[in-house]
Amino acid sequence: MNVSNVEQKRIRLKRFLNILSEDPSLLNQAEQVESRSLADLLMLTGYTPQNEHVDMAELVSLLLKKIGHHACSEDMMEHVMNGGTVDEFMNISK
Repeated sequence: MNVSNVEQKRIRLKRFLNILSEDPSLLNQAEQVESRSLADLLMLTGYTPQNEHVDMAELVSLLLKKIGHHACSEDMMEHVMNGGTVDEFMNISK
């Protein structure tokens, strides 16, 4: 029995989000700056979804590019899934 590609991606994303939820660099809320709305982030990046769904991976990649990073959301996902933190990723991917 083969697991479909969509199912594999769903499982991988669920694992990534679980790891991300435990990332110690994201737990320190005191240092976080003011949050922006999704609409603000879309406007900031110039991303205009072609349908009602926002591709969050694309949005994260555009945000990374906007702040001067040379990596994309897939690079961040790989880094985190290989045991790194978001903070480490943000500091090494510039």
